[in-house]
Amino acid sequence: MKSITIATPFFNEEEGLDNFFSTLKKINELLKNLIDVKYLFIDDGSIDKTKSKLIEFKNANQNLDIKIFFHKTNKGYGKTLQNSIILSETDFLITYDSDCTYDYRLIEKLIKMIQTDKADIINVSYKLAQKEMDVSYLRKILSWGSSLVYKTIFPEIKKYNISVLTCSFRIYDINKIKHIELKSNDFNCCAELLIKSMKKKLIITEIAGENIGRKFGESKMKILRNIFNTLKTIILIKLD
Repeated sequence: MKSITIATPFFNEEEGLDNFFSTLKKINELLKNLIDVKYLFIDDGSIDKTKSKLIEFKNANQNLDIKIFFHKTNKGYGKTLQNSIILSETDFLITYDSDCTYDYRLIEKLIKMIQTDKADIINVSYKLAQKEMDVSYLRKILSWGSSLVYKTIFPEIKKYNISVLTCSFRIYDINKIKHIELKSNDFNCCAELLIKSMKKKLIITEIAGENIGRKFGESKMKILRNIFNTLKTIILIKLD
C-alpha cells in the first residue's frame, strides 16, 4: 500500500482546533482502507494554547500516526512548507490547512488521481469551482493581481494553463519535489514551488475545489507585506 503525509501548519489556531480535530478524524475514516496515512503538525511559533492542544490531541489519539514539529519562533508559511517536504517520508504529500476552507473529501479524489493519472502535482483551484469565495474584496483583488503578475512574467504558467498559483491545498509526489529549494517565507512559497516545478517540466494538473472560507479565527496574511513579498519572490525565482 502506498503512503501519504498530510501536513498542516499552525500559528495561533486555538479557536479553530476542535473543528480541525473533528475534520481530521473524518479524513482518517475516509482514507483508512485506501492508503497508509501519516499526519504532520507543524506549529509555527504559536503563543496561544495551540501547542498544548496539539500535544493533547496526539496523546489522546494513539491510533493516529501523528508527528509534531515545533518552530521556536514564527518563521512564516514558507518555512512550514519547506519542513513539510523535508520531514515527509512517504510516497505523497498533501498540504491541508487547519482552517479547513476546502472540503476534506477532496483529499480522497486527489489521492486516487495522482496514482491513476501519473501526475507529479495536482493543484486545487477555487476558480474552476466557479463559486464566490467567502473572503474580503481586498483579498480577491490581491489574489487576482498576484496571479496576473506571475502569469505575465513566467511563460511556463500559460503553457500549463494553471488557474490558481497561491492555493496551498495540493498533493505532491514527494520524490519529484524533494530537491526543489524554496526561498519565500510567506504564502508566495506556493507559487514559487509550482513555478519551479513547471521549470523542471513536472506533470501538473488541476481540479476544481470550492473555497468556503474560514469559520474560526482570522487569516494570518498581511496584505501590504504580501504584495512586497510577491515582487520579492519573483526576483528570487528569476535569480535562481
